[in-house]
Amino acid sequence: MTKLRKFLGGMLAAVLAVTSLMGCGKDSTGSSAKSESSGQKSVSADSKDSAGKSNKKYDCTLKVVGVDNVIVTTALKYLDELEEQYGIRVDFQQYSNEQASNKIAVSMAAGGSDIDVMMIRPLDETLLFSQNEWLENLQPYIDKDPEVDYEDFMEACREVCVNQDGDAVCLPAMTESGVVYYNKKMFAEAGITELPKTMDELYEVAGKLDDPDNDICGFACRGASNPAVTQFSCFLRAFGGDFFDENKNATLNTPEAMRAYEFYGKLLRDYGPDGVLNMTWTDTWNLFTQGKAAMRLDAKTNLGSWNEEDVAISMDDIGFFDIPLGPDGDYGNYYITPWAFGMSYGSENKEAAWTFIKWATSKTMQIEAQKNGSSGARLSAWQDDYSPWPREVQDLAAEAGAKSFGTDRPYMINVSNARDIIGEIITAAIEGDTDLQKLADKKNVDFQTLLDSEKTS
Repeated sequence: MTKLRKFLGGMLAAVLAVTSLMGCGKDSTGSSAKSESSGQKSVSADSKDSAGKSNKKYDCTLKVVGVDNVIVTTALKYLDELEEQYGIRVDFQQYSNEQASNKIAVSMAAGGSDIDVMMIRPLDETLLFSQNEWLENLQPYIDKDPEVDYEDFMEACREVCVNQDGDAVCLPAMTESGVVYYNKKMFAEAGITELPKTMDELYEVAGKLDDPDNDICGFACRGASNPAVTQFSCFLRAFGGDFFDENKNATLNTPEAMRAYEFYGKLLRDYGPDGVLNMTWTDTWNLFTQGKAAMRLDAKTNLGSWNEEDVAISMDDIGFFDIPLGPDGDYGNYYITPWAFGMSYGSENKEAAWTFIKWATSKTMQIEAQKNGSSGARLSAWQDDYSPWPREVQDLAAEAGAKSFGTDRPYMINVSNARDIIGEIITAAIEGDTDLQKLADKKNVDFQTLLDSEKTS
């Protein structure tokens, strides 16, 4: 498998959102069309000249589909700029990740004309969407528009935003990497002065901090099957394994992979929280911020969900350290591109859609989002200290960027099915399955079948 170990430089919270299905232009009264669906934002109609004709470059309402996060929140504050400069109005419809993907798929099957711009998850969707020709090729727009400064986007971010021919089909909006959060007070009270640098040390410290009598777990991490794959990737690679090799041969049952499953399972089984098999990042985040977990591994961008009114600890109580090394000194952290903006192949307003994408991913907007707690995909977003995150986190992000993997899951078209397959082994490992090798052998065959289906597609 291709390992995108390119230099990146950033961290944090995640990305944009979207749209209500209405057409561009005006309704019968001449006013801006406006959907009544929840979550939609509309901007007032643009100005007219004395003849009643719009004097802006575009007179269009773009339909944008995506999710609710810091990128969207930031963009919504500046939508007036688009109308004032270009006559572009924007209708956003916000969904969960899966709902947004389903919405896009349904729209594209019907021609894609009811979506202009879409927020996509490159690691999950670039290969599939570009193969299905759902994404407009952005390379011609980039090539003739030097203001984009395409080289300012981190290289690893660009590499997961291109089609099979190497042409850009979306522009990256943010990055994120993994980190271990820890409760400084708990460490101090337990007399722990050295942060874990190896997996064995991580297990040992988790044992010292585990306090079931007070409902405190030593280590929290995702245990829900499919979502757990991203964080498990850190352990898989730290133990010298991977999902598949450079020839797309499945490697879910290798000795290295088995050591990773067994360690991850034992760590969460012995010192993880009750109900861990149902936990995603939000569950472990709530545990940690309520003072019920001594350590927690997940994305740095989770800091964007910090809410002073809904926590039992303070930001000063939180420390951070990088993913510990495996038994042979292997490093497993990831540095990925969780969100990007693409254009629907069926959009009837492509020039306006390109203008929006260029604006939403511009240096100015990524820096503004960075100030709000995002993790920019542009190098320029990290040239100054724009981020509100603790300096400790920013330094860790810079270190991780130079040596991390560009993926935290198998980079393939049928990634969701692949995660389901891998997640079954993770679940069994946490449960303490005594015949884990047999299950891994079976799932490796299933995974290989999935990989092979893409080789011939």
